[in-house]
Amino acid sequence: MKKLLTLLLTTIVICASFAGCSTGTATQTQSSGSGSASDSAAGGEARPVIGCTVYYMTEFVTLMTEGIKSEAEELGADLVLLDANNDAQKQISQVENLIAQKVDVMLIAAVDADAIVPAVEMCENAGIPLVGINMLINTDTDYYYSGPNDVQAGELEMQYIVDAIGGKGNVVILEGPIGTSAQLQRMEGNQNVLAKYPDVKVLANQPANWSREEALSLTENWLQAFEGQIDGIVAHNDEMALGAIQALEAKGIKNDIPVSGVDAIKDGCQAIKDGRFEATVFQDAELEGRLGVQICMQILDGNPPAHHMNYIEMTLITQENVSELLDTIYA
Repeated sequence: MKKLLTLLLTTIVICASFAGCSTGTATQTQSSGSGSASDSAAGGEARPVIGCTVYYMTEFVTLMTEGIKSEAEELGADLVLLDANNDAQKQISQVENLIAQKVDVMLIAAVDADAIVPAVEMCENAGIPLVGINMLINTDTDYYYSGPNDVQAGELEMQYIVDAIGGKGNVVILEGPIGTSAQLQRMEGNQNVLAKYPDVKVLANQPANWSREEALSLTENWLQAFEGQIDGIVAHNDEMALGAIQALEAKGIKNDIPVSGVDAIKDGCQAIKDGRFEATVFQDAELEGRLGVQICMQILDGNPPAHHMNYIEMTLITQENVSELLDTIYA
């Protein structure tokens, strides 16, 4: 709990360190869907416009976009926010649309780490700075980024399950969409831990695409295919972990199989408090969103961050410290 309180205090310090990029607190004009960028604010003065496309509106991304909206409003920027609905080609089209609208800066949570690469060159050719958020882009070109340390997240969630099953047994892994940086790096973290435990076997790993419903169905299939063999479940986000828990509860075997996840969304934290879910890894969605906007504004102000990669520390959440989140961030 002391570590988590320290993390929350650190978060406040990080946010304060970006305060110098504020351009005022004028009321923000926000657009969503396929809306157009705003060219002016009250009094006729031009306002910076942030074009943003995110991969999919999970509970976590919804929290992140709330941070994006709030920070844009506080810093006096207009926002055009689009949802790619997990469609990589649609996201590229959205980037093209935002460039055509002449936004001042691009903020992208990528559907796919590789498929989004052309957007880097497109933005560069258009003279529009690009900032990545939550999902890394697989490019050698320098760009600014705000997001989680996903390798660390994968290590924390897998280590918890390995410890819970006594360092031996069988696990299954619910992955994010193949090709996303979160899927790649969380799996890397999972494998880093598994390499130390030769007596832990992965029976199956498959994407459930951040979806509670897909994870429910996939876990049901696994419980049938590997009846009596699964000792632990590792999910790359809480939505999928909660889907797995539904499947286990329906079979009446939840108490026999621990589950871990990532994100520490409110539903996940409540499930941990209620004893239905063992562990998750906290990444501050609102902070990521706010930092992404702050980086955008710093670039536009001619004062970009000292580092291109701005990672957020991850923290394991269990029954021992979950109340700290429920009583603060989710109060």
